[in-house]
Amino acid sequence: MVQGTLKPNKSKKISKPAQQAKKAAKKTFAPRKSSIVTSSNLKKKHSAGIASGTERLLSSRVGHLELLKGSRREIEKVEREKKRKEKSGQKK
Repeated sequence: MVQGTLKPNKSKKISKPAQQAKKAAKKTFAPRKSSIVTSSNLKKKHSAGIASGTERLLSSRVGHLELLKGSRREIEKVEREKKRKEKSGQKK
């Protein structure tokens, strides 16, 4: 007998949605002792100040004035203090 054309096989496998890759684990573990916790918090707090101070120093040498002026809050605070001084000078 002559064979007819082959029928295409439809796969009956159900495709699973692609899984997201797992996040990498933390490289450092948070401290548990209260004394170490406070010291790590202080370290974290002051390291940001050191970094910003270093940036200001470098920007002053290079001449980037936008970094030297300070943040928006610092500028507004200085302006408020100037206005208070002017008002207190007028009252007297």
